[in-house]
Amino acid sequence: MTTEKTIVLVDGGARPRLIPSTRFTLALLVFFAFIVQYSQRVNLPIGIVCMIDRPEKNNNRLTLNATTEPINVKLAASAQPAIIKRGFLQEKKFHWSELQQQLLLGGYWAGYIFTQVPGGWLATILGVKWVFAGSLGVSSLATLALTVMYVMESTHFTTLFVLRVIIGLAHGVLFPATVALWSLWAVPQERSTLASIGFGGTHLGTSFTMLIGGLLCRHLDAGWMYLFIGSSLIGVIWLVLWILLTASSPQLHKGISNHERDYIVSLTGSSGKKRTMPLASIPWKRIVKSKPVVALILTHIANLFGLFFFLTNLGKISTQLLQFSAEHTGYILCFGFFLTYLSSLFAGLVTDYFVRTNKVTLTNARRFFNSLASFIPVLCMASFYFCDETQKILGVITILVFLASSGLPYGSGYVVNFADVVPAFSGVIFGLANTFASLAGLTGNIVAGIIVKQPVLAQWRKLYIMFSVVYLFGGIVYLIYGSGVARKWATFQAVDNDAKQEKKLHDEETVLMNEKI
Repeated sequence: MTTEKTIVLVDGGARPRLIPSTRFTLALLVFFAFIVQYSQRVNLPIGIVCMIDRPEKNNNRLTLNATTEPINVKLAASAQPAIIKRGFLQEKKFHWSELQQQLLLGGYWAGYIFTQVPGGWLATILGVKWVFAGSLGVSSLATLALTVMYVMESTHFTTLFVLRVIIGLAHGVLFPATVALWSLWAVPQERSTLASIGFGGTHLGTSFTMLIGGLLCRHLDAGWMYLFIGSSLIGVIWLVLWILLTASSPQLHKGISNHERDYIVSLTGSSGKKRTMPLASIPWKRIVKSKPVVALILTHIANLFGLFFFLTNLGKISTQLLQFSAEHTGYILCFGFFLTYLSSLFAGLVTDYFVRTNKVTLTNARRFFNSLASFIPVLCMASFYFCDETQKILGVITILVFLASSGLPYGSGYVVNFADVVPAFSGVIFGLANTFASLAGLTGNIVAGIIVKQPVLAQWRKLYIMFSVVYLFGGIVYLIYGSGVARKWATFQAVDNDAKQEKKLHDEETVLMNEKI
C-alpha cells in the first residue's frame, strides 16, 4: 500500500529557495503565457460588440461573404446619442447575422477540442518548451492576421472563422502541456504553489481583457483592431522570452543551479529525457481500473460542465435576470475573475505550506479544496434559484462567490491533481479528460437553449437544479476516491524501467534471429 511522505532535504542540503529560482521564473512565464492565451481567446467575444452593425432582421440564412461598409461616427451622430471617439483608424463595422456571430464564437472551440490529447502527447515526445512556443507563436500570428479584415472588401466571415479555428487548435495544447510541465518541474511539496501562479494567468487574462476591451470599443474608432493587435504583440514578446529563458526539463536548462536541479529531479523521479510514447502503449486498462484516476476524470468533467456554461452565461444572468446594465456587468465580472485568481493562489500556497510542515497529507489537501470547488457551486445554484431583479445584491454576491470558488481547483484540485496521480502520463490523460469536459460544456449550452425560451427566472431554475446535481456528483466521487499519491505504474521510474525491459527483450530477439540466420 502506498504512503505519503514529505521530503525537504536533498543530499543533506537545505531546500533551494523558491524566490528567486529557475522554477519560479518558469512559473511566471507560464503565468504570462496564459494571459496571452486568454487575451486571444476572449478578444473576439468582447470585440464583436463593437464590430457588428445592425444586422438585417429578415436575413435568416447563412451568407459566407457578409458585406461591410466603413461608417463615419460623425455621420451617425444624428441618429444615435453622441459618443466622442478618437484614434488613428476610421470606424468599420460588419453585417453578420446572429447565426454567423454564434458560429464565429464557436469556431474557437471547434479547434480547441481536437488538440487536447495531442497536446499532452506532443509535450511528452517533443518537449514542453516547443509545444508552448509553437502554440502561442501560431496563435499570435493568427490573431494578428485577424486585422486584415479591416482592409478587405469581402469574405470577412470566412476569413475570421478559419483564423478562429486555427487559434483554437493552437491553444488546445496548452493546458495538457502545462500539466506535463509541472510533472517534470514541480516537486509535490511545491506543485500547488507553482501551478496556481501559472494558472492564475487564465483568470487575470480574462479579467484585464474584458476591462481593456470594453474601454477600447467605447473610446476608440475601430477599437477591436487595437484589441487584436495588442493581444498578438504581447504574444510575440512572450515568445522571445520563453525561448531564451526556459527548457523542457531541469536537466536541459543551461542556467539552473546544480542544487536546484538535483532537488527537482530527486523528488519527481524524471530522467529528463524525451520519451517515445505511442498512444497504444499507454496502460488504458490500468487507467480505467484505477478508482482515483476515474474519480479525478469524473470530477474534472462535472466541474467544467458547469464552469464552461456559467463563464459564458454569467453576463446574461446579470443583464437579463438581475437587470444590471452591460457596463456594471463588466465591472462585476472583472472583479469576480480577479477573485478567481486570488483563490487559486491562496489554495496553492496553503496546500504546499501544510504539506511541507506535515500538518496534512497531499491527498487530504486535494480532497478539501476540490470539495470546496464542487460543493460551494451547489450552494450558489440554490442561491441563484431566488435571484432576479428584486434580489440584485444576493445575485452579485452569488456571482462573486461562484467565481471565487472556481479558482480553488487551479491551486489545489482536479486541475493540478493529474501530475500527482499519473505523472508520467499526466498530459495525455488530462487532455483526454479535458476533451470530454469541453464537450460536456458545449452540451450544457445546447441543453440551455432547449430549456430556456425566455429570459425569466422560472426557466433558469431548471438549469440551476441540473447543474447542482452535476456539481454534487463530481464532488462526492472525488471526496471518496480522490488521491494525491502517484500510481506505481504511472511514475517516471516505472515507465523508464518498462522501456528498458522492452529494449532488452528486443535486443535479445534480434541476437537470436541473427544467430539463426
